[in-house]
Amino acid sequence: MRILVTTIPFSGMKIDAPIAKDPLNARLQEGSEEGAVTFTEDPLVDITLTRTHGGVMVKGVVTGTCLQGCSTCGDTVPHEVISTVDWLLQTSSDRAGLDDELDDPGVIVYEGDHINLEDQLQETLILNLSPFWHPPRDAQDMCTLCKRQCSAKAWSSGEPKESAAPESRPSLGSLLKGALAEKKKR
Repeated sequence: MRILVTTIPFSGMKIDAPIAKDPLNARLQEGSEEGAVTFTEDPLVDITLTRTHGGVMVKGVVTGTCLQGCSTCGDTVPHEVISTVDWLLQTSSDRAGLDDELDDPGVIVYEGDHINLEDQLQETLILNLSPFWHPPRDAQDMCTLCKRQCSAKAWSSGEPKESAAPESRPSLGSLLKGALAEKKKR
């Protein structure tokens, strides 16, 4: 998504366009043998660029659908990623001075008349992915996608655990008394 900055009007310019999923998936595959996250469709960009005297304001969202492993049940399930974009694009000549040379997370510095936003848009999506993501649960604590009660799953056997009734669980006091009695026996 290469943009000629001088053509952006002060009134603003809207961009509704997809970004290619293949380069994004290639970035996600770097350093791993199998892809933990794979985008199934081209992510959609809905941003507005507004030229200011200090640069270009970029605001909007990037959304994409990916397949990701659920951290609760372990299944690979579809997941929608929504990322907010709120940046200021500046040339190095727009920067205020030496103190302004520090890395600012909301400022993207570019050179020349064009800027390619695709890398930054990909990074925005990637940074919104969580390795501990799980689908939402309904009122009965069931996964809305796989329909399993994932919170009670026994990881070693793959079968749900039998949860003990609250009355049958020992109290902390009785556990401590038992530990003290056991220690005195030794």
